[in-house]
Amino acid sequence: MDTTLPSGTTKRRIELRLARPLLTWFARPTVTIDGVGHPAQWGTGTWAVADDGRTVIGVYLFNRAWRFGAATVTVGDAEVLEYRAGAFPAGAGRLAPVPVRGLPGRDSR
Repeated sequence: MDTTLPSGTTKRRIELRLARPLLTWFARPTVTIDGVGHPAQWGTGTWAVADDGRTVIGVYLFNRAWRFGAATVTVGDAEVLEYRAGAFPAGAGRLAPVPVRGLPGRDSR
């Protein structure tokens, strides 16, 4: 009996670093995975994504009055993603892969 899951449903975990800006405007981060929102906390956490790398992760900030700082990225083969909010609450944030140091085939600076 084969108990393996089809390729599109197997999961892996990625690390997501949510860097808290100096001025948060009383905002809290929300992480979206393929369009489904999940409340999050500032700092580092791990999230389950599909093995195929087609998962779209997004982050936005919400402060009871408005939503701002939105950024999205397709996971691909990234192991670590980092989110940084914009300087002002009207702008977009930045969500990008972080190079993993010391692993073969990775940035080793």
